[in-house]
Amino acid sequence: MSKFEKGLKYFLKLTHKNVNGRKLFCLAILIALITMGNLQIMAQEIHYKTQAELEMEKLEKLKTLRNSFAISLHYGYFELLPFAKASENTTNIDISDYHSMFNIEVEYYPYEKVAGLFSIGLIAIPPVQSIDDISFEPGSGLGGIKVEGSGQGGAILPVTFGVKKTFLNGLARPYVSLSSGVTFIKIGTGTGTGSINGIEKNIDYQSQLTFCYQLGTGVQLRAGKVIRFDFGINYYGSPKFSTSIGGMESFQGLYVFGGMNIILNPGK
Repeated sequence: MSKFEKGLKYFLKLTHKNVNGRKLFCLAILIALITMGNLQIMAQEIHYKTQAELEMEKLEKLKTLRNSFAISLHYGYFELLPFAKASENTTNIDISDYHSMFNIEVEYYPYEKVAGLFSIGLIAIPPVQSIDDISFEPGSGLGGIKVEGSGQGGAILPVTFGVKKTFLNGLARPYVSLSSGVTFIKIGTGTGTGSINGIEKNIDYQSQLTFCYQLGTGVQLRAGKVIRFDFGINYYGSPKFSTSIGGMESFQGLYVFGGMNIILNPGK
């Protein structure tokens, strides 16, 4: 008989005499297997819970604005209100004919739903030069040719400081804003006559600096970690000017815009 057969016979003889020990041994193995299975299931549950929590934390962080800086670029349509127009226009520029407006806005959120604002707008009156008349006048120079022309240009710059109050905590946030500051208006018109002997110019500049205020409402839609889309409408108002400028006696109008809001420190 081999040594292996002798050892096996001895083990069976020993375990036969210790039935209770064998039962305890099997029970211990069963308990160990059940415990290991439960630990594995618990580990999987903890893993999935942790992943869900991480995803939720990412979403909440995406919604959070507190301590954020942002810059907005807006472009839209400005309409001067009828009661802001002057009854008479002493220049050949009518500001109410110009509607395109560009706006840059800087925001800082010291609190989750309250931001400080700084805004600069621009309504540009593009420079235009035109030839109004070409005539022949003997003695006015070589060939007697005389040219008459005119030109115009200008800009409106509202600069305001204020606050913005947002609502809701999600990725879409309605808001209202209130700002005040100054509006600078400058226009220039002129005529000129030219011939071979030279050019005679007659240029008139007019400017106005006035207090203004702005009331706004809109909604910002967060599209990612850095970008939000911004849509809204602002009302601009000012006192009546002492003298009209460009057919306007006060800066009062509606600005409907769309644009993009860029969060400068998303990983704060």
